[in-house]
Amino acid sequence: MIENVDLSLLLDYYLDDAWKGFAEIDRALLAIEKDKSEAGRLEEVFRDIHTLKGSSGMLEFREIVSLSHVCEDLLEKMQNDKVPIDESCINLLFELVDMLQQMVKVRAEKKQRQWDTDGLTAKVEALIARGFKTRRARTVENKKASMPIIEKIQTVKVKIELLDMMFNLVGELIINKNRLDAIALPLGIKELTTMLDDMDGTIAALQENVSTARLVPVDEVLQRFPRMVRDLAREQRKEINLIVEGSETELDKAILDAIGEPLMHLVRNSIDHGIETPEEREKKGKTRVGTIRLAVKRAESNTIIEVEDDGRGIDLRRVREVALEKGFLVPDNLASVQDKDVMNVLFKSGFSTAEKVTSVSGRGVGLDIVRTSVKRLGGLVEVATELNKGTKFSMRLPLSSAIFQTLIVSSSGQTFMIPSDIVVETLEVEPEEIKRIGKAGTIILHGRLMAFLSLAEALNLPSDRSHETAAVIIHLGEQALAVGVDAVIDQAESIIKPFDQLAQKTKGFSGGSILGDGTIALLLDVQSLFEHEAVRKERYLHEQ
Repeated sequence: MIENVDLSLLLDYYLDDAWKGFAEIDRALLAIEKDKSEAGRLEEVFRDIHTLKGSSGMLEFREIVSLSHVCEDLLEKMQNDKVPIDESCINLLFELVDMLQQMVKVRAEKKQRQWDTDGLTAKVEALIARGFKTRRARTVENKKASMPIIEKIQTVKVKIELLDMMFNLVGELIINKNRLDAIALPLGIKELTTMLDDMDGTIAALQENVSTARLVPVDEVLQRFPRMVRDLAREQRKEINLIVEGSETELDKAILDAIGEPLMHLVRNSIDHGIETPEEREKKGKTRVGTIRLAVKRAESNTIIEVEDDGRGIDLRRVREVALEKGFLVPDNLASVQDKDVMNVLFKSGFSTAEKVTSVSGRGVGLDIVRTSVKRLGGLVEVATELNKGTKFSMRLPLSSAIFQTLIVSSSGQTFMIPSDIVVETLEVEPEEIKRIGKAGTIILHGRLMAFLSLAEALNLPSDRSHETAAVIIHLGEQALAVGVDAVIDQAESIIKPFDQLAQKTKGFSGGSILGDGTIALLLDVQSLFEHEAVRKERYLHEQ
């Protein structure tokens, strides 16, 4: 029994190593399954299982020790050519690893339960008994004894909760510093201004270092998908090749944790709705093996994550029919609804074109979860498709889940923020420059007719249109919109605080911040501005 040891701390280290080990095991087994010349990687699998067994023994997780030992037996026989490395063998290893993962998950929840491993153990014994008679000769290399080299410890493990706390404290520092700037400005004291400038540099360096400490390779999430794609493809009798790009890209830990579920839904959607069966693909003149591409890349102040397949694409005619049938589209508006707006229906909760519900999809909740999760992070999701060619979903996410470069504007006496990365330009406008058709409006910018939306009207605020003297031009993908405001106040780095669960139901906003003068400003949900009825109607009028 372990005495005088903080078991909770030991458990954290144990779980961290266990999950990393399982990821490496999946990666190695998938490589071996694809190419038997990779059989040398069985040694990596054996090493990870052996490490798991040892650390589980220290914590007296006997059920994990016992099953790990069974797994080691099979791996040893495979390495010694006593068991063939074939499909049945690889599948059995996956079963063993899945069971070990379930055991570790239960221990992570600090629970205990009885496990029936007799069936798996019997399968291993049967496979070993049926094994090869021949053995591969193995050479043992004599190694000279050497003095151990003691290296300095270069890294330490820090709980993410501590980093979150430090990140929040940096945010509070920035808010308080902005308030100090607002107080100091009218005083005109040179020494005070100089000191505050020095503080700017110190706080910026602190923020950069804490933000860097929170960065985690996106591979921590992406490594889950090869195994998932392999299992679902086999279940649906499809042949799928998964291509992963940009796994070395680093993301803020909070964003990385939040994108796992949306990514899972997009990949499952590609498998179930996108990629055809091998027979269907051959009839279309395609290769039997479908391709799903999962890519992560940086674009200025954003991270873009794409899930693309070369499958059947989205049949927008079918989407229109189902949307009309289920009441997601109104018959009177069908003539004016464009393809991009039909695709927006895909993200509505409860919408699905599937004729039956499967274990993978069909309930109409997956894409709704994707858009909701991405919007909560202050990001955007777009979709592009071509019938029988494929579909690409793109998630555009901020680099940080809390710190944004924002444009601060006012409307009807209220203060709001717009993410700076989507702002193209700002300009002064006169009331007569805005041409209105009902609630809809347009302006001419650089010789081009552009939809105009009064922010006050969009938010149902009392307004006097004659007060709107500025327009903020924003871009979302290929769409552009002029947003009318009373004034553009400033551009600043803002610490965005998420809403509580009740406030999250409020449409039009995705968070808030306290400005230097103590004013509370809300961050606008840009997607909702583009989906406003007046904007959609105006866009239809001038794009048809």
